[in-house]
Formats: sequence, C-alpha cells, structure tokens
Amino acid sequence: MASTNKTFKALILNDYKGAPYADWIKNGEKTIETRYRSFNYRGDIIICCGKTNSVGKNAGKALCIVELWKVRPMRKSDEKASGVSYNPEIKSFLLRNWRHFSRDFEFSPQRVSGAWQSLFDITIPDDVQIIPRPDIKAFEENEML
Repeated sequence: MASTNKTFKALILNDYKGAPYADWIKNGEKTIETRYRSFNYRGDIIICCGKTNSVGKNAGKALCIVELWKVRPMRKSDEKASGVSYNPEIKSFLLRNWRHFSRDFEFSPQRVSGAWQSLFDITIPDDVQIIPRPDIKAFEENEML
C-alpha cells in the first residue's frame, strides 16, 4: 500500500490575550501573516500555535494548512487582514487555500538557526485527515496599490 507524504513546512504563531494570531489564521480572520524577515519558500505551510508564549486551547498544537503564495512589503491596506498596524519595515505573507485537520494535534518543533521565526518540518499523524475549507477566502490582492 502506497503511503502519502504528510510532511510539510510549518510556521509558529502565538495566541496572545486579545491577539490570538494562530487562531485568527485558522478561522480565516487573518489572511496575511507579517514578519520582519522573509524566506524563499512558497507553498503549503502548517500553522502551529506556540506552546510557551501562547494562551488558550491552541497552545502547542498544529491548527491548519494554508498556501503561502506571495511575500511583499507591507502596505497600509494590509492592516485589517494582518491584524497588526502598518509598518513599512515588515513583510506581508499572503495566504490562501485553507485546509483544516480532522483534529488539531500536538507538534514538536525543531529550532531552525536558533530562532522560532523560521520554517521547520512537521509530519501530520496518520489518523489525521486534511479537510478543504473553500469557505475561507484569501486576501484580495490589488496589484495597483
């Protein structure tokens, strides 16, 4: 029986009191992630909620898969979709193609270059199914801005 590869790149966000960033992405309320540094990878990433700095039920769990399809400098018009105030020094990571899991699962992150800001590999457990979420709409990118 052929096995499907269920290893993906992953990114950690935190759920802070009043600003649950990982949960906002899971629910499609945050369709742009922001970072000071970029990386060359484009494609599917698993959104994980940090364990140490997060509050709530998502702490330490992998929550969903999204497609990181574009990275560009932040625009003032990105504020609502990113959940953060405009800052010309940060990058906007545009997300689309939401998929949820049949259950959220705990993950064991690996340090990448001494920082949690980067991507790492994660494997989805065999009993976890990936469920498409076509009801979550991506940020409408306007190339004219």
